[in-house]
Amino acid sequence: MTITTRKIMARLSAGILVSSAGGLASAAAEPPTNEELQLRIQELQAQVQNLAEEAQAARQRQAVDIAEDPEPTRPADGETELQFGGFVKLDSAVSDYSDGDSATAGIGEDFLVPSTIPIGGEGGEAKYHAHAKSTRLFVKTRTRFGTGQVNTHLEIDAMGSAQGDERISNSYSQRLRHAYVDWDIDGRRSLLAGQTWSTFFNVGALPEGMDFVGPVGTIFERQPQLRYTHSIGDGSLQLAAENPATTLYNGTENPYDDNSTPDVVLRYNNNAGGLNYSIASMSRELAYENAVGQESRRGYAISLSGKYPLGADDIRFMYSYGNALGRYMGLNGYRAGIIDADGDIELIDQSGGFVALRHFWSERWRSNLVLSMTSADNPDFVGDTTASEYRSAHLNLLYSPLPGMTLGGEYIFASKQVENASGTLVDDEGDLQRLQFSVKYGF
Repeated sequence: MTITTRKIMARLSAGILVSSAGGLASAAAEPPTNEELQLRIQELQAQVQNLAEEAQAARQRQAVDIAEDPEPTRPADGETELQFGGFVKLDSAVSDYSDGDSATAGIGEDFLVPSTIPIGGEGGEAKYHAHAKSTRLFVKTRTRFGTGQVNTHLEIDAMGSAQGDERISNSYSQRLRHAYVDWDIDGRRSLLAGQTWSTFFNVGALPEGMDFVGPVGTIFERQPQLRYTHSIGDGSLQLAAENPATTLYNGTENPYDDNSTPDVVLRYNNNAGGLNYSIASMSRELAYENAVGQESRRGYAISLSGKYPLGADDIRFMYSYGNALGRYMGLNGYRAGIIDADGDIELIDQSGGFVALRHFWSERWRSNLVLSMTSADNPDFVGDTTASEYRSAHLNLLYSPLPGMTLGGEYIFASKQVENASGTLVDDEGDLQRLQFSVKYGF
């Protein structure tokens, strides 16, 4: 019972006692008539009713004082809402390579970059490495205009930073992740301009893990683009023109920036039952300039990906194929083509994918098992050290004791195999075993 309610009940009791006392005094002098008794009863009933109404009003005022507004006032047209967010994350890992002391490039120590797995050397001792480079900060805005709105997104982190070292302060320069404006025209059509995830990449299918990217067979690309999205029934169709770049074997540059047309991506998203899926196709030009002029070829790629719920659990998958995948798959684990002896470009058929199972042991504990593989059908004249296959397996245990906080550990096994067409290499495969621990808090 609240303080206010207790006061009102006290008043009610006092009123009844006073009325009763008055009635007893009157009774001692002269017995009341039936009409007088009826009048007193009506007066007491009215007092009870009034006090009950006061108690109800007090309870309502108290509820209003402590309750949060469930539906904040919608901003007026032209008024901009500003949002800050991101996360802080510490990654620490112990890595052991079968054919070397460490990755062939430093970035391969920060997260799994398949192409940096060494081959042909002697295995070294396991090494420990920790960093907070994946810590992220974003700024978003939202401005309403009639039935539509304009959204912007700016995001940075320090992954892949070429500035900084571990000697004293572990200072690293920030890099641009996302910077785009997205105009939602009327709730069914939108136009995006800026840098963000490639339309060819279904981010929603990426498995949950401690590693920054994850499976070797995932599509993974961010780049400047112009994208139009149109709702069709329960799904949506997207068409994008994206920034091109060409990676070729036997070339002098990686990448070449000699393209005359953008990469064109067409993607369809929809649901079927519980299945959320995406089908994407891409056509792009592979080009380079030499002393004679420009050489170019047009290639293609397709990708199917999705997520299917199993109660609280889910299965995620992705499969991609084409002769122009190149830098789009597995962090440029393969180049899209090769320059032959005549200076022509020969495109290389490639494929890859993954399947992932997420299982909740309880509301706060969960695990992910991810299996992945890619391969390239290289021509006979590629170099012996040209990558021909990658594999990876991830198994983790994640714990979320608080909203926004995740602690966990992940075991990663990854392997790289090279072509070795001449057979002269004594060893044509290397692998990595990594045990990673992370603490992440999103805000």
